[in-house]
Amino acid sequence: MKKTICAILKRQTGFTLIELVVAMAIILILAGFVTLSLISEQNITSVNATVDTLVSSMASQQTKAMASKSEGLPTGQSFGVYFQSDRYTLFKGTTYSASDSANFTTTLDGGIRFTNITFPNNTIVFLVLSGEINEFVAGQNTITVRNTQGPETKTITVNKYGVVTNIN
Repeated sequence: MKKTICAILKRQTGFTLIELVVAMAIILILAGFVTLSLISEQNITSVNATVDTLVSSMASQQTKAMASKSEGLPTGQSFGVYFQSDRYTLFKGTTYSASDSANFTTTLDGGIRFTNITFPNNTIVFLVLSGEINEFVAGQNTITVRNTQGPETKTITVNKYGVVTNIN
């Protein structure tokens, strides 16, 4: 009888505590890599989404300036974009006025900031009919979008015609 109990105990198989701990450690390490990869992708996507929205807003302001004379305004109207580190404001006219109730402000997502704004007075103004940038200065035509929680940055370059020529 004694031999059969020992034989049964020897035949039982299973995982030891050490094997289970090693398997759990491997799973946790893999989960960590996946999480870090997803966070990095989220940061990249956030910068790209901000750039896409900004470029679309700039094109909208340019289109409004080009079409303003045909929309019944006697002299036409310039439109522009004013940049601050954590937001940008769409405005009408040749200068930005913080008190204008017609302004439309877009606040950037947390962690996204504008850095290295080289436009004069942090402003782009699109001229009536032509849509060109008012008082364009070569070399002062970029803005950088940066994620403060990671290394992701995109620099937008605009030419004198108001066209985005480069995003890198």
